[in-house]
Amino acid sequence: MNNILLSLGNSLRRIVTSHEDFIQANIFEIRLRINSPIYIRSIHGNYFLDYNKKSSCISHDYYLIKKKDIDETMSNFTLNSIHAFEKEIQNGYITIEGGHRVGISGDCIYEKDTFKGFKNITSLNIRIAREFKDCSLAFLKYLIKNNKDVYNTLIIGPPMSGKTTFIRDVSVNLSNGLTEPLFQGIDLTIIDERGEISSMYNGTSQMDVGFRTDILAYCMKKEGFIMSIRALSPKVIISDELGSKDDFEIIQYALKSGVNIITTAHGSDIEDVKKNIYLKNIIENQFFDRIVVLDSIKKGLTVKQIIDIPRSKVIYDVKN
Repeated sequence: MNNILLSLGNSLRRIVTSHEDFIQANIFEIRLRINSPIYIRSIHGNYFLDYNKKSSCISHDYYLIKKKDIDETMSNFTLNSIHAFEKEIQNGYITIEGGHRVGISGDCIYEKDTFKGFKNITSLNIRIAREFKDCSLAFLKYLIKNNKDVYNTLIIGPPMSGKTTFIRDVSVNLSNGLTEPLFQGIDLTIIDERGEISSMYNGTSQMDVGFRTDILAYCMKKEGFIMSIRALSPKVIISDELGSKDDFEIIQYALKSGVNIITTAHGSDIEDVKKNIYLKNIIENQFFDRIVVLDSIKKGLTVKQIIDIPRSKVIYDVKN
């Protein structure tokens, strides 16, 4: 959070730091939009900010963000070298020190049919990267088959439900090993297509992902799976967000190679996930042994259900 506060434009920093105690402990997004007040999303609700005051409703006397505030903040985030982040910006975001992701919108530039970046940046969405150590610990007994093997697991949840946070903590615990439940550490590879799991910045993971973990950052899943299996010999591959037409073949290839998979998908429950035809085929072909369903982040990182797919049985329910 300190990296973010120091990088905000001067006017924005003055406002946000006046709420520093609340900001440090509670928020997961800061949204900056030209001609709008600073807007934050927190575990206690969403608020507009001005100096020493906040409101859940629009207040027209609040400071309105100017273009120079956005430009100054973006310049600070990119260390005055926006061209060094050109490849990331082509994906609509940058990752800054601390592993925080900054989503970008504005006037889009294309060369023929290829998106190249932004001419004018009009808003920034700063998503706060946080580690919740051992948030997966109570549930690992459902994902571990024995002291050296794991179940193929799909973690699903709506946006901002903590999928990345949860799968990162799973990585740490499986990589390092556990005493309760007993599990010897294993070699695993993270295919971090968008740099979210490891929060890679300048070649260094900003998050703990475990001592026996290799990271293929900003690598397409298909190439990442193939490279990992051929060269890194993982016991488990961890990746984010299935849902493309290539995923069926990728997972099938990994399973035939004797590699287990733990990955994520967007959805509020299994039926919601099955609306994606590619995920529907993956689930109905029982490529996964377990499905972990996360609840909305508004309730904190909460595991709602864990389902044993081969037996079509709920083996954990938060209500019980």
